[in-house]
Amino acid sequence: MNNHTHKKILLIAIVILLVATAAVSYFGYIEFLTEPQAATPSPEVNLNVNVNASAIAPDELLGMKKVVVSCGEDALQRVKQSHTGSVKHIEDVAIVHYMNMEGGKFLTLWTTLYPNETIANDETEKMVAGMQKWGGSWASDLKELTIAEKQIYQTSSDGVTYQYFWADREWSFYIIPHDFTEDEIAEVIGTIPIK
Repeated sequence: MNNHTHKKILLIAIVILLVATAAVSYFGYIEFLTEPQAATPSPEVNLNVNVNASAIAPDELLGMKKVVVSCGEDALQRVKQSHTGSVKHIEDVAIVHYMNMEGGKFLTLWTTLYPNETIANDETEKMVAGMQKWGGSWASDLKELTIAEKQIYQTSSDGVTYQYFWADREWSFYIIPHDFTEDEIAEVIGTIPIK
């Protein structure tokens, strides 16, 4: 084989190595997001059937209509699947989407109702501690900010898409906006929860 053939083989081997490394990283991240939790209900969670956590979400955000994805027990199971720590004290939870297909905007909102403001704040701080313990960009991108006159936490799982969460009275909110400007994110945070 000539020198040119050796360079081609070396280049192909490097590309294969990079693709394999990227795939392992990606599938490890997906496994983290979808790690199954125990199917037995937690004694610390007692969903209140008289509450609808999706009702606190605005019917419309920036011209996008609310689409309720999941509420109650189904939403709780989805939350447990995306968390490594325990999920406690929840009275109700909902997962809501807002989207504008023409503008390419998409937002996921989790609303979580706790028995009182103290527990909502404590559970939000536990989420901060859990992200710091988990490490990676969850921890390195974790910042406490003031947005729309609220104390907000900002983080990222990948260093590209930012996520925001905060406690407000007995509620905790978590949003993942896609293709939103900083001003639009501030408007969304200022609008949630509806009063």
